[in-house]
Amino acid sequence: MTKISAIIPTLNEEIHIADAIKSVSFADEIIVIDSFSEDKTIEIAEKLNVKIIKREFDDFSSQKNFAINQASHDWIYILDADERVTPEVEKEIIEAVKDPKDFVGFYVRRAFYFGDRKSEL
Repeated sequence: MTKISAIIPTLNEEIHIADAIKSVSFADEIIVIDSFSEDKTIEIAEKLNVKIIKREFDDFSSQKNFAINQASHDWIYILDADERVTPEVEKEIIEAVKDPKDFVGFYVRRAFYFGDRKSEL
């Protein structure tokens, strides 16, 4: 079976990190790339047995690309700490990478909230 790495970039995400990690528990590897948080983000992540990389933040693309290079698996799912993978999306991800055919990537539709307004992309 194809293996998946999940990457979560963080900076002071103690209120979100546990739920974000749990939502990608289906991944074979979970990497938290942290920009030297000053709250309990790292302490919480360590208790959940994920790989933690500390790196000074320069920009989002560089941070994520650095983490991608540290990943052990070819299939990579990146989510922000305030995002969650639903059980339905988890199932779709697992099915998609099981037999990806000629695909090298997939788009995941996301719902965004601003206050109580929801939009989807």
